[in-house]
Amino acid sequence: MNRSWKRRWLPAVAVLAVLLVGVSGCASGVRAMSWTGLTVVGENLYAADLQQVQVLDASDSDPVWSFPSDSGEDSRGTFYVTPAVDENYVIVASQMPPRGFFSQNKNVVWALDRETGRDLWQFEGAAGQYVEGGAIGGGFFVIGNSDGNVYALDVESGALRWVFETGHRVWATPLIVSDTVYVGSMDRHFYALDLSNGEVQWDFLAEGAFAGTPALRGDTLYVGAFDDMLYALDANSGAERWRFAGQNWFWGGPVVHDDVVYVVDVNGNAYAVDAETGDQIWYKALEQPVRAGPAIAEDGSALFVGSQDGDLHALDTADGFVVWSREGEGQVLSRPVVSDAVVYEARILGPQRIRALHVENGRDLWAYPPADADQE
Repeated sequence: MNRSWKRRWLPAVAVLAVLLVGVSGCASGVRAMSWTGLTVVGENLYAADLQQVQVLDASDSDPVWSFPSDSGEDSRGTFYVTPAVDENYVIVASQMPPRGFFSQNKNVVWALDRETGRDLWQFEGAAGQYVEGGAIGGGFFVIGNSDGNVYALDVESGALRWVFETGHRVWATPLIVSDTVYVGSMDRHFYALDLSNGEVQWDFLAEGAFAGTPALRGDTLYVGAFDDMLYALDANSGAERWRFAGQNWFWGGPVVHDDVVYVVDVNGNAYAVDAETGDQIWYKALEQPVRAGPAIAEDGSALFVGSQDGDLHALDTADGFVVWSREGEGQVLSRPVVSDAVVYEARILGPQRIRALHVENGRDLWAYPPADADQE
């Protein structure tokens, strides 16, 4: 490990440790969301809100269902990874604390009925913590774990179908396309795995770890790494097509719209890059630390970036001009989600854990829990 890599790697690990264990809330006693993200499907928003999985009406934050329905009477551990949602299932993960002197934390994947929140199956086979969520596709649920493995479960039963062992922790959410799983590892490899059996189709070695989900355009994958590089890879072979150098790590995944790739490094530098050539189109320094990847408006007109300082910025995708910015208490550590004319953000260490804003002007639509809600 070279000295430059070590200097930047160790502080990042320390920050991660604080984020993963320091989610009990702020001084006021408000329970904070972990660094999970949100999923919006149809009319509902799905969030792993520490003590419960919360499903809210995306238009007004009215509760739809919670799992468990009463966390005080029926604790299922701490829920923190972004829910994966399809037409039938909501799949999340929790960490259950030790129940005896010699016992250890138990890391559990839960499959819930999308309509009712009823518990359908659990998987307890991973030894480490789940840092990011998984992906559903082709009858499988695939998720990485801090024990260095990628697990593929039968989506209907939770049965383990295969395990792929990497050389380090797997923090990234996989991308499933047809019969292939694309996933990066902290071992500096980016893998293409056969969805049916987990066999390696190809792997690409970088100088830094991969922690973000790739974006796909045609037959090209775009993924950032902790070596300050954004890579364009042939999705069929893993061959490098081009690389683009940022000013610091790329932790969150990029987004692609039309012929442009948008990505933000951890210094808060946002870039628009030509998807074909890797040439920079524009650059905007937000001058705030950014952990997560950006989101894009459905018409491609605006890019949304949340900062660790709690601000949400809307950038014009034509030139990077900041159209609006909204301050907020707490931190934004996961990618915003855009649905129709609304952008949703998850927060930790603040009085509101979810906020919905109008795409056009950043005006508040609602916040959860409401500002006047009783707080414990």
